[in-house]
Amino acid sequence: MTVPARKVGRERGTSALEFSIIAPVFLLLIFTIIQAGLYLYARNTAQSASREGVSYLRLAGNNSDPDAFISAAEDVTEGYATKIGRLKNVTAVGTINTKTGRVTMLVIGDAVLPLGGSVEIQQTSEATLEQFRGDLRDTP
Repeated sequence: MTVPARKVGRERGTSALEFSIIAPVFLLLIFTIIQAGLYLYARNTAQSASREGVSYLRLAGNNSDPDAFISAAEDVTEGYATKIGRLKNVTAVGTINTKTGRVTMLVIGDAVLPLGGSVEIQQTSEATLEQFRGDLRDTP
């Protein structure tokens, strides 16, 4: 036997061993990237839903009873987060502070991950309450 022939015989199965070591690490990396992407998507959707709710709540300023808008805004927000973002157990909490002229919407929901488990997502948006005030100047 020559020396190169012996080397070939000793290296049989090396690629299978290398594959068995690298494949789990590579698959873990791929699934981690997928999980992170789905988490960021759910977080972005919760933020968009809270912005939707805030934009709805901002219109309550000219109403005689601004607090009546809160439940409708919460329903709009929860529907948006459930349908678009596929969040589960969504809860929206809206507040209107007429003294400071600010409205806020908090969205809390669970993002279900494909490898099992779920992560709680919380996002808040805040904006100024829109109020129309007529011209208060004296006109001649």
